[in-house]
Amino acid sequence: MTDPIKLTNLTRHFERGGMDVQALRGVDLSIEPGEFVALVGPSGSGKSTLLNLLGGLDRATAGELWLNGTALHSATEADRTLHRRQRIGFIFQSFNLLPRLTALENVAIPLMLSGVGVAEREARAKNLLEKVGLGHRLSHYPTELSGGEQQRTAVARALIHNPSLILADEPTGNLDTKTGEEVMALLQELNREQGITLIVVTHDEDVAAYADRIVKLRDGDIVEEVKADNPPSPQPSPLREREPMSPPPVRGRAREGVKSGGLQMSDIIRQALSNLRRRPVRNVLTAGGVLIGIVTLVAMVSFGVGVQREVQRNFESIGLENLFVRPIYDEPDAFDPFAEPEPQTPITPEMVAQIEQIPDVVSVTPELRLPFSIDIALTYGDTSLPIRVTDGNEPEFSFGTEPEPLAGSFLDTRVSEGTVLVNGLADSLLAEGESYDNLIGEEILLTVQLPRGETESFPSQIVGVRDGFGGSIIELGLAEREAILAWWFNEPDILQTDGYDGLIVQTTDLGAITAVSSQIEELDLETQSLEAILNVANQVLGLMQALLGSVGGLALLVAALGVANTMMMAIYERTREIGVLKALGASAREIRALFTVEAAMLGLLGGFFGLIFGTLLGRLVDWIGHRFLIAEGITGIGQLSVVPWWLAVGAMAFATFIGIVAGLYPAARAARLDPVAALRHE
Repeated sequence: MTDPIKLTNLTRHFERGGMDVQALRGVDLSIEPGEFVALVGPSGSGKSTLLNLLGGLDRATAGELWLNGTALHSATEADRTLHRRQRIGFIFQSFNLLPRLTALENVAIPLMLSGVGVAEREARAKNLLEKVGLGHRLSHYPTELSGGEQQRTAVARALIHNPSLILADEPTGNLDTKTGEEVMALLQELNREQGITLIVVTHDEDVAAYADRIVKLRDGDIVEEVKADNPPSPQPSPLREREPMSPPPVRGRAREGVKSGGLQMSDIIRQALSNLRRRPVRNVLTAGGVLIGIVTLVAMVSFGVGVQREVQRNFESIGLENLFVRPIYDEPDAFDPFAEPEPQTPITPEMVAQIEQIPDVVSVTPELRLPFSIDIALTYGDTSLPIRVTDGNEPEFSFGTEPEPLAGSFLDTRVSEGTVLVNGLADSLLAEGESYDNLIGEEILLTVQLPRGETESFPSQIVGVRDGFGGSIIELGLAEREAILAWWFNEPDILQTDGYDGLIVQTTDLGAITAVSSQIEELDLETQSLEAILNVANQVLGLMQALLGSVGGLALLVAALGVANTMMMAIYERTREIGVLKALGASAREIRALFTVEAAMLGLLGGFFGLIFGTLLGRLVDWIGHRFLIAEGITGIGQLSVVPWWLAVGAMAFATFIGIVAGLYPAARAARLDPVAALRHE
């Protein structure tokens, strides 16, 4: 510092309980560079207020305060922050070391706030702690240090960034006499050998005697200035061999005059992680709220994605060039609502042949379904078992990859006849030592029973065995089903009277759909393209995903309240720490960033584990669903719970965003804390 400190008619008033408290009443004072001044006086005399004004922690009500050419009385908050960061070293009565940091880390804080790299600042802090006799206590926390060791650590922290002015507030107030003398000798030696301006606030005359000049205050006024006649001779201290240290690098100007070389994002993240470890149980429970929301979101949306992909794949496997043809049915009979509706134009075998002749038609596959409640038993040799029939003659939406038969072959689509067994049923028919191949070509009887008790048997032949869950499922050929239906309804020419239930018409390509559809509709049949069905299905599934995702979103909004509450509690617990960081040069923006990153990490932590558990939950439900569907005869099912990369990234990003949003208000509140009030917080 090359210019003197000048105070001209400096005034500071406070509003407390509706009263105007005059802490300073027009103080005039000048302090020369390198001078050691002691401010003494009783409590309430204005000593600490004056010290806070000199350190840029507070702003004068009136008057002027010039420090090394800077008008602190009119400086912006950003300029006062820069003033504290570059020029001021604070030493507090209660040490104000951060409890979660080691001695080395505490000393390095001013350099961290100036943007100095980890390796350089730790090397400089280690060197300085060795100079003050604490080289053996580098990794110890404040609670593991004695009072004298804590104050020497605080002195080292005040010196680490080579300040031009050191402000010490009752530096021996919490020390015994011997330790207090050692600390004052250290400060006096620092003043004389390094030429640093030193201002000490004290009520102890013995401490004041170390100064070059004593300024006595009472009721906010300077009542006396005394030159020290015989200041104590400095005793040898660890600082005697301390070499000058270069100031931290400055990297250009940022907004509002604050240097860009401030607290780096890597340090913000490192400090945020350290702070989150303070209350692990509380933070884990808070992150658990986010976790539940993400689990819900991922599990539900993954099913929407998986089902949509399966539907898309199966539609494409059948071919979007297919048309579904159905007869048009008469309106239900008002006098007999239980009567089966009659088709206006039955789809007879002759009509099937006519449709096959339409240009651009590749194939026509009839559909013929058995009544849902039909009672059928399968007899093979001496074994008779009840069975259920699936429609094996028509192309199905076979979810998953197309399965291979375990033996024999599957049914043909047009003129199919025969029976395909699931492996569970086939096992019941095998004799000891036989394989599935032994069943292929064997004759069986299918016995059908009417609701009123009559029975009829229909012969068939086993043509294949497929994989499946359950022991009572078969696929039955078109010829057998036609014979069963003719007997069931007592209509020998059932295909001529009632016709097929529907057709699947395959065209040459998607462009032929419209022309073929028009010609089929001229036969008084209704058609629907697979593409139209797929579009509707995608719309429904998209809506389902949005609805399922909204459930997880609501859970995350509730979790955001927990994050906000946790951050508010953290601010209350760390108010004094925030004051210390601001005194050492942290800006409001950096404090805000620190708490915002902590909140974001809570969200990210919940999002990460929520993604894992949500994926596992989806897979578990998927596995259970597979078992159920296979039991119902639906085989070859693909994975229905799918977590694509965009869902994983989006879930974690959304969880982090929720954490940030929840932390905005607490972070802003922390940034607005008055450093003077924060330092007094207990």
